[in-house]
Amino acid sequence: MKPFEVDFAADAARLAEVRHALQAWLADGSVDPDMSYDIVLAVGEACTNAVEHGHQGDGGTVTVSAALTETHVHIVVTDRGRWAAPDPDADQSRGRGLGIMRALSSEFEISTSEAGTVVDMRFALV
Repeated sequence: MKPFEVDFAADAARLAEVRHALQAWLADGSVDPDMSYDIVLAVGEACTNAVEHGHQGDGGTVTVSAALTETHVHIVVTDRGRWAAPDPDADQSRGRGLGIMRALSSEFEISTSEAGTVVDMRFALV
């Protein structure tokens, strides 16, 4: 199956479009619907973080890449922004995205540098 790749403007208005495109790609790959839901949720969290924390309205882009093998779905979400320190007065009901991504994926790694942030997730299919 052809890999999935989309670059999108770091704008919250684009997040639903990205989630729907990924959902369609997973369905084309015959990924179990329950697994697809978990993958789309985790990727949605990574993309939301990239938009809200990585780019903060700077006009940058976010890239989502995915590959499907017989044993797993491998997803990488990359932003080229700079994360700001968390606001200590922020809404305390938020801030669960990294935990959700860790819980739903079988492998999870996040790396940050001056060039941006990369979230690398694998989801075991077996």
